Amino acid sequence: VHVSYILSVMMNIIGECLLRRMTRVCKLWRDVALTPSLWYNIDLSSPCIKDRYKTSETVRWLCENRLTGVQELNVGGWKFSGIQSVLETICKSCQDLRGLNMTGWKGLNADHLKYLLANCSHLARLDLSSINPESNSTRSAISPVSIINLTQTMGDRLTHLTLANNKLTAIPQLITSIATHCPNLLVLDLSNLRTVSHSTATMHIEKLQEGCQKLRVLRITNSQIVLSTASLKEQTMEKVRIFYVLKELSVAGFTVDGFCSTPIMDDNAVERILKTSHKLRLLDVRGCSRISDSSLVRVPAWDLEHLFLSGCYVTRLTGSGLELIAQKWSHSLIEVDLAWSTATQALDQAVTALAERAAESPLRILNLCGSSVSLSPVKAVLLRCPLLASLNLSSCRALPRGMKRLYEGNEVSELRSTFEEKPETNKEEKSPAGDDEDNSKSNTENDKQDAVPTEAESGGSNMN
Repeated sequence: VHVSYILSVMMNIIGECLLRRMTRVCKLWRDVALTPSLWYNIDLSSPCIKDRYKTSETVRWLCENRLTGVQELNVGGWKFSGIQSVLETICKSCQDLRGLNMTGWKGLNADHLKYLLANCSHLARLDLSSINPESNSTRSAISPVSIINLTQTMGDRLTHLTLANNKLTAIPQLITSIATHCPNLLVLDLSNLRTVSHSTATMHIEKLQEGCQKLRVLRITNSQIVLSTASLKEQTMEKVRIFYVLKELSVAGFTVDGFCSTPIMDDNAVERILKTSHKLRLLDVRGCSRISDSSLVRVPAWDLEHLFLSGCYVTRLTGSGLELIAQKWSHSLIEVDLAWSTATQALDQAVTALAERAAESPLRILNLCGSSVSLSPVKAVLLRCPLLASLNLSSCRALPRGMKRLYEGNEVSELRSTFEEKPETNKEEKSPAGDDEDNSKSNTENDKQDAVPTEAESGGSNMN
């Protein structure tokens, strides 16, 4: 195998931070490192780039000399004096661009976004997080008119759209436009959204399900969004594969000590969203105090891998079905969050259920921070879940004082060793001595029997 091929494989794995450094090793390494095909996924938001280099001149030089074949470009957190010139450079030099992250571009307006969409014909993934988290402007890139134009222009080309950490208006109209014009949308992130009027906005989930049937990730974490009212006919309509391929749903609310400050989602909302989501892998309902075990048990997915229940009603209700939830997915759960659970009996039964799979358990991460879990279930998880790599026992009031902390990596193994049964070497060492004592006792008894005559023997001797 040619050495240049080996180097290209190595550099394709290590990322762009070391890729830049390897250009300084030697001429061969430089020639391989400058291959345009290696610079296809570049994250310029990395902390290894100092702030003084995050300028429009740096982006212009990189685009013209390194990023001609880039497909995924992250320029989040950069501050530019001339956004229009930067976009012109990106559109001119990066002809094969598929995804662009512009998180935190405070000066980005509707005209800039319109220019980008018109000149990047292959663009399919767009991140517009934190554009205007404090105020909303009609000229902003995430104004209703701008977002509606985005959905209409990109249409079925749009696969990933992130609008997190912004203040928006006309959210129902935006959802309607997305559902109407973007049938191939795979990821929709509406986390940490705020409305201008500081009130909740409505989302017609049935309309989104019908228009975006390929959606795999839906995040509305900590957002002022509620599901709009729908008639019974709309909720029970028989649609083939509505959100059938959905793999991640996050509706977590803002929590304080495990409890949601603004509970919005409830059992009915979960059932409406997940009614046919058989391929769900991640469910995050942290802080949703209105979500109980009745809706969680009825989730149609059978191979859930990540479950976050901190602050849910089911974790605080004595006699809840928390054990049934754990039993349903104990064969597939990799990560479980039961932090701040106060229903001790239900929690102990659920943690014990997670350990029932023993050596077959895939559990790797378990968060019990602030909960009332007992020592016995914790011991069962440690001894029966061999893949466990992270265990959070911070502030668990029912546990011994020395155990209350976060364990990761080798620390979990060390904690497990304290509960493992040690071989009973003392008994084995004492057993030979015990055998000698038994032998000596038996010999003594035999000697006594030989020394003391029986009645028949004594009588016979006297007669003789």
